Amino acid sequence: MSSIESPVGNLIPTLRAARSVNALGGFAEVLRKLAGFDFDAFVAVVAAGTGKKASEVEDAVYEAGLPNLVESLSAFVESLANGGKPIKPATP
Repeated sequence: MSSIESPVGNLIPTLRAARSVNALGGFAEVLRKLAGFDFDAFVAVVAAGTGKKASEVEDAVYEAGLPNLVESLSAFVESLANGGKPIKPATP
């Protein structure tokens, strides 16, 4: 299980984090929400990845800025969907 560095801290892919993120409508829906800059989705993903409450991370998410978080949070959600492992790039 590889953690993912983000501007708001180290995100750790665990089963608990996967269940928490998946409960937001499924992994694909969460990725769509991240792409749409849904603040609540960003907060929920960071909270799940850090093991903290949403209220404990929302200031950090706001201060980091959603555009600066979208790449690392999307990679985190993809790793949750892949059993906590990073997605390997396709080889040509």
